[in-house]
Amino acid sequence: MKILSGIRKGILAGAAAALLASVPMTAFAEQITLRVPSWWFGEPGNKVWMEKVVQAFMDENPDIKVEGYNVAYGAYADQMLLEMGSGSPPDVIHLLNMNIGDFLRNDLLLPLDGYVAKSDISKETYSPAQFESPLMVDGHTYGVIQMVANYVPFYNETILKAAGYDKFPDSPKDFLELAKKTTKAPNQFGYAAMVKPGSYIQTYMDVAQWVIANGGHFAIDGKPTVDDPRNIEAISMFKELFDAGVMPRDVDKSTYRQMWWQGKVGTLFDGSWMMGFAKAGNPEIVKDLRTAPMPWPGHRTAAAFQLWAIPKDAPHPDEAFKLIEFMQSAKWQKEMVAITNAVSPRLNSIPDGYLEANPWFATFQEASDKYAVSIMPAGLELYGNEVLKIIADKVEEILYKNRPVAEAMAEAQAQVVALVKN
Repeated sequence: MKILSGIRKGILAGAAAALLASVPMTAFAEQITLRVPSWWFGEPGNKVWMEKVVQAFMDENPDIKVEGYNVAYGAYADQMLLEMGSGSPPDVIHLLNMNIGDFLRNDLLLPLDGYVAKSDISKETYSPAQFESPLMVDGHTYGVIQMVANYVPFYNETILKAAGYDKFPDSPKDFLELAKKTTKAPNQFGYAAMVKPGSYIQTYMDVAQWVIANGGHFAIDGKPTVDDPRNIEAISMFKELFDAGVMPRDVDKSTYRQMWWQGKVGTLFDGSWMMGFAKAGNPEIVKDLRTAPMPWPGHRTAAAFQLWAIPKDAPHPDEAFKLIEFMQSAKWQKEMVAITNAVSPRLNSIPDGYLEANPWFATFQEASDKYAVSIMPAGLELYGNEVLKIIADKVEEILYKNRPVAEAMAEAQAQVVALVKN
């Protein structure tokens, strides 16, 4: 009996060993958690793609859990700086070409050279902007472009026709007239932009669209040009519309965007993702929405981009880049275009038949290919939020305190020059 008992024990032990050998090691590995804050987790359309790609990543990587959560766009950069400064950074952060400079200047980001070199992110597959400042500084890569944002007129055709317009204007003077004619405040506004005080990045972005379209910018090759006559002319036009009451005041960007897809705003200068917002918020209005080039000669279009970066002290940098690479893969970038209507930085990412089904998207693609100008003052990227805040503060004084445009821009020019000098 002892012999049989020993045999049974041997058989059971062998079976157990065979069973353990057949189970993947990942089943016993400790699951790690990646913290990924992004405003995309709180936006219509964008949220759908984010949740879908994150779930697919976790399905392929059962040893990695992704904790994705929403942090509001307007408060995002400040909150990330606070978390990273306190020594508890997330694993992946979502930044802009306008604010990455603050993180670079404080040495808060991990160089991604080794990771990118082993990925398929290359000059043959990706936007040229991926390999330029501020993504690359002193030969090192600090982020991966997630999507490209071109800001062009997104308008409601029904509202325009009711005001007697068969097509969108092609000059700034005619656009000002259109915005006034399509305003029936307080129930309908001809145009909307971020004029509520307190969100300087958004205010800067919306005013910069006018400045760039008018042929100006706030810096050229690192030399501040805030008080350029073209800038003063563009901001003066913006001020004219503000004074005419064609913009809703005292509302944030999320609110007036919602007003747009509810048919209460005629025109926005905004990004391609707005169609996704409209489809989610009010599908009935989609048939009325159209796009057009910026109504200035040359159609110069302000362009920004969003990017993924990894904090320097991120708990799991290898797994963090693995997630970034997965999200930016050819398959999931085509999914992003299809679901969110965002312009992808990955070349050839428009799904088959997409333009035929979404002719409005062609304006964004054309702007990206021909007319895009970086919304960030060239050569001042590392000064990031300081430059934007100086300009936005002066714009608020122009709008709400009636400061002369030339005087305010001259003061902003002096402040930016001093900032760069110091």
